[in-house]
Amino acid sequence: MSTVVLGVDPSKGAQAAVRWVAGFASESGADVVAVYVLPRSELWALGAFQIDAEQVVKEFRTLLNSTWIAPLRKAGISYTTRIVRGDPAAELLRLATRVEATMLVLGTKGHSSIHDLVVGGTVHKIINRSEIPVVLVPSTRHRSARASVAA
Repeated sequence: MSTVVLGVDPSKGAQAAVRWVAGFASESGADVVAVYVLPRSELWALGAFQIDAEQVVKEFRTLLNSTWIAPLRKAGISYTTRIVRGDPAAELLRLATRVEATMLVLGTKGHSSIHDLVVGGTVHKIINRSEIPVVLVPSTRHRSARASVAA
């Protein structure tokens, strides 16, 4: 049985990725691990404003287990959810290794390639470090747009 690690967040790209994985897993029978990575920098910012980070994590967990993965639930897909803290690229790759995933799926956010090269975007880091296929799902559907695989 194959396992897909799915990076999830509130972005349109991530929601497109969830829908793509729901279709893929329906056809392939793959198990899905849907994961939201809360960057430590965001936790530090919350602390600086004296906001209870645990309450924020709890709210993200509620969103993850309801709205964000609704297409998986609706399709009857076998899935688990996780929230982890740290660098999104490093944590997604670490989890993919830990669960022996056969594929990692991410939504794209529409940043330019220049932006990702300068800032070092999560997708850029993952496709350069992953030892398993990575599927990138665009946030908008164009006539010629399809999920792309970086192997």
